[in-house]
Amino acid sequence: MPKGSNTNFIKTMSYLLPLFPAESSEAALDAASARILCYHVNRTGDSQIIRVMSELGCYWEQTVFADERILFEALPESYLEIHSASASGVLVTTAECELFQISESKPN
Repeated sequence: MPKGSNTNFIKTMSYLLPLFPAESSEAALDAASARILCYHVNRTGDSQIIRVMSELGCYWEQTVFADERILFEALPESYLEIHSASASGVLVTTAECELFQISESKPN
Protein backbone atom coordinates (compact mmCIF):
# COMPACT_ATOMS: atom_id res chain seq x y z
CA MET A 1 0.00 0.00 0.00
CA PRO A 2 1.48 3.44 -0.91
CA LYS A 3 2.84 5.55 1.90
CA GLY A 4 0.29 8.01 3.25
CA SER A 5 -2.70 6.14 1.83
CA ASN A 6 -5.77 5.55 3.96
CA THR A 7 -5.43 2.15 5.62
CA ASN A 8 -9.07 2.11 6.73
CA PHE A 9 -11.24 0.19 4.34
CA ILE A 10 -14.68 -1.37 4.13
CA LYS A 11 -14.97 -5.12 3.91
CA THR A 12 -18.17 -6.11 2.14
CA MET A 13 -19.82 -9.33 3.22
CA SER A 14 -22.47 -10.39 0.75
CA TYR A 15 -22.82 -14.03 1.71
CA LEU A 16 -24.93 -13.61 4.81
CA LEU A 17 -27.45 -16.35 5.55
CA PRO A 18 -26.51 -18.65 2.66
CA LEU A 19 -28.07 -21.70 4.31
CA PHE A 20 -31.80 -22.02 4.78
CA PRO A 21 -33.66 -25.09 6.01
CA ALA A 22 -34.65 -27.27 3.04
CA GLU A 23 -38.27 -27.60 4.15
CA SER A 24 -38.85 -23.86 3.99
CA SER A 25 -37.51 -23.02 0.54
CA GLU A 26 -40.40 -20.66 -0.29
CA ALA A 27 -39.97 -18.87 3.04
CA ALA A 28 -36.23 -18.72 2.38
CA LEU A 29 -36.76 -16.98 -0.95
CA ASP A 30 -39.09 -14.43 0.65
CA ALA A 31 -36.61 -13.85 3.45
CA ALA A 32 -33.68 -13.47 1.06
CA SER A 33 -35.47 -10.71 -0.82
CA ALA A 34 -36.12 -8.81 2.42
CA ARG A 35 -32.47 -8.45 3.47
CA ILE A 36 -31.23 -5.14 4.81
CA LEU A 37 -27.77 -3.63 4.40
CA CYS A 38 -26.02 -3.02 7.72
CA TYR A 39 -22.81 -1.31 8.85
CA HIS A 40 -20.60 -1.88 11.90
CA VAL A 41 -17.37 -0.17 13.00
CA ASN A 42 -15.02 -1.76 15.50
CA ARG A 43 -13.94 1.29 17.48
CA THR A 44 -12.00 -0.75 20.03
CA GLY A 45 -8.27 -1.36 20.03
CA ASP A 46 -8.83 -5.12 19.84
CA SER A 47 -10.37 -7.57 17.41
CA GLN A 48 -14.03 -8.45 17.73
CA ILE A 49 -15.99 -11.45 16.58
CA ILE A 50 -19.41 -10.59 15.23
CA ARG A 51 -22.16 -13.15 14.71
CA VAL A 52 -25.41 -12.56 12.85
CA MET A 53 -28.20 -14.95 13.78
CA SER A 54 -31.64 -15.34 12.24
CA GLU A 55 -34.81 -16.93 13.56
CA LEU A 56 -34.43 -19.54 10.80
CA GLY A 57 -31.45 -20.94 12.70
CA CYS A 58 -28.88 -19.55 10.25
CA TYR A 59 -25.83 -17.60 11.29
CA TRP A 60 -22.38 -16.50 10.22
CA GLU A 61 -19.37 -15.16 12.07
CA GLN A 62 -16.65 -12.75 11.04
CA THR A 63 -13.58 -11.35 12.76
CA VAL A 64 -13.52 -7.56 12.67
CA PHE A 65 -10.12 -6.06 13.45
CA ALA A 66 -9.49 -2.83 15.37
CA ASP A 67 -10.79 0.25 13.51
CA GLU A 68 -12.17 -1.93 10.71
CA ARG A 69 -15.54 -1.20 9.09
CA ILE A 70 -17.80 -3.90 7.75
CA LEU A 71 -20.92 -3.96 5.57
CA PHE A 72 -23.17 -6.99 5.80
CA GLU A 73 -26.63 -8.12 4.79
CA ALA A 74 -29.13 -9.43 7.31
CA LEU A 75 -32.78 -10.22 7.66
CA PRO A 76 -34.60 -7.42 9.53
CA GLU A 77 -35.46 -9.77 12.42
CA SER A 78 -31.85 -11.01 12.78
CA TYR A 79 -29.63 -10.20 15.75
CA LEU A 80 -26.00 -9.09 15.82
CA GLU A 81 -23.78 -10.42 18.60
CA ILE A 82 -20.53 -8.53 19.17
CA HIS A 83 -17.89 -10.43 21.16
CA SER A 84 -15.21 -8.10 22.57
CA ALA A 85 -12.33 -8.72 24.96
CA SER A 86 -12.56 -7.06 28.37
CA ALA A 87 -10.49 -7.12 31.56
CA SER A 88 -12.88 -9.65 33.10
CA GLY A 89 -13.24 -11.92 30.05
CA VAL A 90 -15.38 -11.64 26.94
CA LEU A 91 -18.11 -9.04 26.74
CA VAL A 92 -21.05 -10.03 24.51
CA THR A 93 -23.38 -7.32 23.22
CA THR A 94 -26.55 -8.30 21.37
CA ALA A 95 -28.74 -5.97 19.30
CA GLU A 96 -31.27 -6.15 16.48
CA CYS A 97 -29.68 -5.82 13.05
CA GLU A 98 -32.19 -3.08 12.18
CA LEU A 99 -30.20 -0.81 14.53
CA PHE A 100 -27.20 -1.20 12.19
CA GLN A 101 -29.20 -0.67 8.99
CA ILE A 102 -27.92 1.85 6.50
CA SER A 103 -30.67 4.20 5.38
CA GLU A 104 -30.75 4.68 1.66
CA SER A 105 -31.26 8.26 0.58
CA LYS A 106 -31.91 9.18 -3.01
CA PRO A 107 -30.05 12.13 -4.53
CA ASN A 108 -32.16 15.14 -5.43
